[in-house]
Amino acid sequence: MQKSVIKESLKKKSIIALAVYLAVFIAIFGTITYWVVESPVRAKLEQNLDIRSEFLAAEISAPLHSSLGVLKSIVAMGETISDRQSLDKALCQVFKLNDGIAVSGGIWPEPYSVDPDVKLSSLFYNRTSTGEVDKIDLWNNPQTAGYHIEPWYTSVKDTPSNTISWSEVYVDPYTHVQMITASAPYYIEGVFAGVATVDLSLENLIGFVKSKAREHDLGVIVRDANQQVITEHNFRVERGIYISQLSFGDFNWSLEVVNARRLVADEVADIVKSVELGIVPVMLLCLMFGYYLINQYLIKPIAIIAKEVDESRHGGSIDINYRSPDEIRYLIDSFNQKTVYLDQERMKAQASTKAKTAFLATLSHEIRTPMNGVLGTAQILLKTDLSVEQRKHLKTLYDSGDHMMSLLNEILDYSKIEQGHIELDSHPFPLNSIIGSIHSVYHTLCNEKGLKFSVYSDIEDERWYQGDKARLRQILFNLLNNAVKFTSQGNIEVFLSEKIGAEKNTLTIRVKDTGIGIAPEAQARIFKPFEQAESSTTRRFGGTGLGLAIVKEIALVMGGDIKLTSQEGIGSEFEVTVRLASCKPKPLDVHIERNLDYRGLKALIVEDNRTNTIIIETFMKRKGFITYSVVNGEEALKAVATQNYDLILMDNHMPVMDGVEAIAGIRNMPGKEKDTLIFGCTADVFKETRERMMGAGADFIVGKPIDERILDDALYQFANKLFQFSGRKGSNVTSLGVSK
Repeated sequence: MQKSVIKESLKKKSIIALAVYLAVFIAIFGTITYWVVESPVRAKLEQNLDIRSEFLAAEISAPLHSSLGVLKSIVAMGETISDRQSLDKALCQVFKLNDGIAVSGGIWPEPYSVDPDVKLSSLFYNRTSTGEVDKIDLWNNPQTAGYHIEPWYTSVKDTPSNTISWSEVYVDPYTHVQMITASAPYYIEGVFAGVATVDLSLENLIGFVKSKAREHDLGVIVRDANQQVITEHNFRVERGIYISQLSFGDFNWSLEVVNARRLVADEVADIVKSVELGIVPVMLLCLMFGYYLINQYLIKPIAIIAKEVDESRHGGSIDINYRSPDEIRYLIDSFNQKTVYLDQERMKAQASTKAKTAFLATLSHEIRTPMNGVLGTAQILLKTDLSVEQRKHLKTLYDSGDHMMSLLNEILDYSKIEQGHIELDSHPFPLNSIIGSIHSVYHTLCNEKGLKFSVYSDIEDERWYQGDKARLRQILFNLLNNAVKFTSQGNIEVFLSEKIGAEKNTLTIRVKDTGIGIAPEAQARIFKPFEQAESSTTRRFGGTGLGLAIVKEIALVMGGDIKLTSQEGIGSEFEVTVRLASCKPKPLDVHIERNLDYRGLKALIVEDNRTNTIIIETFMKRKGFITYSVVNGEEALKAVATQNYDLILMDNHMPVMDGVEAIAGIRNMPGKEKDTLIFGCTADVFKETRERMMGAGADFIVGKPIDERILDDALYQFANKLFQFSGRKGSNVTSLGVSK
């Protein structure tokens, strides 16, 4: 097929159209908004705020300056009235008639200037809140240092007439009101005679400032000459806010004003927004026109292609009438060419996937079959009389074989996950049963390595969940296996908590260790299959690198996720969340463990592998069974038809006739032999195989390598069916077990 050539560039056409549209729109809209509206409006609003500040400063200054008239009257009286009694009455009258902010004051003659025998002779008056005027002689106490050394006195001593000095703002110790004092010198016959003062109360002034601030929605702060805050109301400074600042009065106070409710920038934004709303119709017309062009020449063809691609997802080509020789035409032709290629590759991939699945099934079966001989023989020998050295070596052999099976199970488990075959069972279970499992297993493992193992649970003891208990155990065991493997000293801790939701609870599992830690660059890699933090990790610690990948996939399927926090040389913490529905506690399954008497019971072993036959025969004979063996399903049907058996142990993969067919054949027999207890005994771990055997009529599946404890549990469980033909019930009960 001849490949299409791009003659016109769709990208170039779209860029030119969009560039022209955006350039015109941005130029017009931006110019109008900025030059015509934003800048002038901002300047005008800032000017208005400055004017308000000036008016407020003037209104603050007015009562302060008006009080200077009272001060000048006191100066005049001190200079003209020589009679002490008359001066006392005149000053008292001044403060009685004055109802402004000047609440106290008087004259302070130079020491000994009035009476050579009296050092201090001030006339000081204070107007009370009821309008009465009190004369205060406290300052004339001869035991004190004297008023003539106070800053308000010395600041104007020997200064020219009409000099006025303002004190700092202070808090009156008696009234607890902010005050300020104005001082002025007075002279008699040209000689400095003393100081006149008025004390101004700022209480009403502060109230006035706050009322004005509230009235105009302003934030105000007033400072004295030393930048100490006199009063503040609703003054909040934000980034980009405009602050109107000015100094005022002879007393050098400063005023800062902001818009409290609406910033200048907000007001500008509102005005600009109103202008923008006026331009919206024009903008919409431009937008609609631009959309029409883009839709006609770009979006519409691409939408049609997307629809065609969706319809051809499982094969087929794109067939639309598009004649323009641009990228879209090129895309259509290229897609059609690649569709043929991808169909071929898809068929190859499907064949490869089937081959991989078949290979894994065969691999599992072929490895488990000899491992059944290895682990079965080890279990048998461990029950014989051995020396300490022999038992130690045999235990090592068994543990090594068991570890090999764990690695094989990880590979097969991830294969299922990778193919999307992971399924969750849903059964009620108590959380404490899992906590008990990890305690019993990992407390011993940690003790052997000298590690401290602790489990902390914030979840109530009676909590039951509806979910897959086995998968939850798998998550915990995989994380703890890693923790134990990579921690040589310190401790391993497990934390369990939950967040209760409307439908499901979120269970959080944290596993924390003090191990080798994980480098930052490796932390994202460890959740990928067949990868570990470093290439040397596999050599040093072993493992397939699948444990964390499996944990992550299970967590995702259970509606959660996994997080990692780690630091090299300090340790790691894995946090897994899963969603589980809580349920009411169920009655515990109580089973009776019995020492059953199997002597004389007949067991038929259907197995084509001689080693496996020997292992199973040894297990069964040690329990008292009389064993018979055949090598395929066809021989099994003949054996069952000619003799009664109490138990049949049926392999699956056998020549001539496999286990599934044999089981189905036995269940279809006309006599009582069809009810014989049948245990499937297979090395095939795939769920489909086990389901086929159970569907054919197997009562239970015992996996290979055979774990004798599982076989014993199964015999206990099906004891009634096992003894149905013998007429016996087994021995009496010896112990009681509770199963969760």
